Amino acid sequence: MIWAALLLGLGGSLHCAAMCGPLVFSVQTNWNIKGLSPHLLIYHFGRIAGYLLLGLAFSLVKVTVHLFDLQQYIALVSGILLLLFVFKHRIPGIKQMMSWISARLSKTMSKYYHKKNSLPFIGFLNGLLPCGLSYAAAAVSVSQPGMTEGLLFMFFFGIGTLPMFLVGSYLGKKLKFRFFQNINKYINYSMILLGVLLVIRGSGLNIPYLSPAIAPETGEVECCH
Repeated sequence: MIWAALLLGLGGSLHCAAMCGPLVFSVQTNWNIKGLSPHLLIYHFGRIAGYLLLGLAFSLVKVTVHLFDLQQYIALVSGILLLLFVFKHRIPGIKQMMSWISARLSKTMSKYYHKKNSLPFIGFLNGLLPCGLSYAAAAVSVSQPGMTEGLLFMFFFGIGTLPMFLVGSYLGKKLKFRFFQNINKYINYSMILLGVLLVIRGSGLNIPYLSPAIAPETGEVECCH
């Protein structure tokens, strides 16, 4: 679980660098942060705290599913949530909701941008911004055995994103983000694949290991007996 979270964060950090790199550079310029300053680490750990809250919010979906005794469908629900996010620009209601969330978070960030000791809070809000990769990680965290494991997944996912951010911060404007921006479309393809796999996993199609059947009496995976 830990290695999967780290690899997801590390592999997807190219996407993070493209989407949030300019924001990090803006923070560095505003706070006059040079290289790998402790202040920069404080900002990024605030961002990871945002990932933890995101994972906690997604875990509420799992709690709701359990209330209706539909725990075997957690992977299915996670996959649907992920696919809805990937195609948010094609779905009017979700598109407006994501735009509203981004606008509110950006407005709050700008309000605290020049205030002393606000770096952790700004990083925290950055972690909550609608992002395909972090939302994908949150969707996967829902499929972990318990809430603690899900939060640990989000924590190590955040740790996995750190190297690319720190390298980018060290290189500064020498780093060309055009290459990273071209990576984004491949990240979307990966999220679509992950979402489809989760949907298949949770559909109980009686395909060994890929989509095992669920015993209606026990709610357990039959192929594991």
